[in-house]
Amino acid sequence: MKRHLLLGFFLLLSYGYAQAANNNYYILGVQDYAKSAITVAREYESLAQYLAKTLGKPVRIESVKTADEYLKKADAKRYDFMFGPPSMIMAANKRAGYEPLVKVPGLLSHSFMALSSTGIAFPEDMKGKRVGFYEKDAMITQLAIAQLKSENIDPETYFSKITYYRDFNDVLTAMKYNVIDVGVANATLYNVWTSRGNDLNAIMSGKGVPHLTFAVRPDFPLAQRAALNQSLLKAHLDGEGKVFFKYNGYPNFEAAQLKDYEELVAVLGIK
Repeated sequence: MKRHLLLGFFLLLSYGYAQAANNNYYILGVQDYAKSAITVAREYESLAQYLAKTLGKPVRIESVKTADEYLKKADAKRYDFMFGPPSMIMAANKRAGYEPLVKVPGLLSHSFMALSSTGIAFPEDMKGKRVGFYEKDAMITQLAIAQLKSENIDPETYFSKITYYRDFNDVLTAMKYNVIDVGVANATLYNVWTSRGNDLNAIMSGKGVPHLTFAVRPDFPLAQRAALNQSLLKAHLDGEGKVFFKYNGYPNFEAAQLKDYEELVAVLGIK
């Protein structure tokens, strides 16, 4: 009995220490399907260091592999900040009140494509073919499926086979090895892949939506939020900030507002 009481006391004490420790740093939540936690931490290390200077408290990077886990932690307000696809940020907004502060300039969109050698060049050519998407709950995949449905195309019956991949590059590899006939990926990858000598037909592309977005939890102090917002907008001018942007290929951050995402929310039916 005493042993159980001592064990319970130890666990409670440990939990208290863990909670106290969390008050000593901020958590930036990042979702990534393909990269290891170590790779993600290195990718965001310079941004975390830059934010720590602004906020006067360390910032830790926490990555997860699935959208479900990402949003469950958002529901619990595990994260002080979130940085990810706008579809997930908007889901976190609807479910837990996270608010967008800044986003990467430019737009994200999807593209249906195929090797030129297949002769698939128009939407009607895709009927009955094998298609490969990125992760099922990835925004690019969701946008592509939403576009098909808006044109009264049911993917389950229109294609002979549907496959999902954990990495965009696997979509290209699957096309090259004749595992799939049509691949769906971020539209910018079409230009990247063709520039590397891959002869591809762009079959159909979607309308662009906001880029990767940085959001803050709803109860984050207003004074600190204002400082954080200004810091993010100036991050590309700082030494550590420059490292982050150079590593990821982004030019800078720009201001974000909820109204920027209204069309995306409507198209994907985010609630």
